[in-house]
Amino acid sequence: MIRRHVARERDRCLRRRKIGSVLANGGSLTCETCGFDFEVTYGERGRGYIECHHVVPLHTTTRPRSTRLSDRVLLCANCHRIIHARLPWLTPQELRSLLVERTRPR
Repeated sequence: MIRRHVARERDRCLRRRKIGSVLANGGSLTCETCGFDFEVTYGERGRGYIECHHVVPLHTTTRPRSTRLSDRVLLCANCHRIIHARLPWLTPQELRSLLVERTRPR
């Protein structure tokens, strides 16, 4: 069970497919929560880099099912860490709302 979980969570092929899908649809490799772009910030060193996060945590699934591309989102390292910082984990949408709320002029 643990082996299957780690294999699905770390599946590099699925990550490549998600990135390929985003690029094929005219998107860019920016954080889906905050918009951070590694290539813009770090140049060539950041090209093609982004983290891939499971929207539905694997430990919450009761039976095996294949992971769909729509089950994954692209996140910068900061947003990915904040989502996992404490329980209950935030969804990418909840984190985006928190960012909008915190950056709104007062």
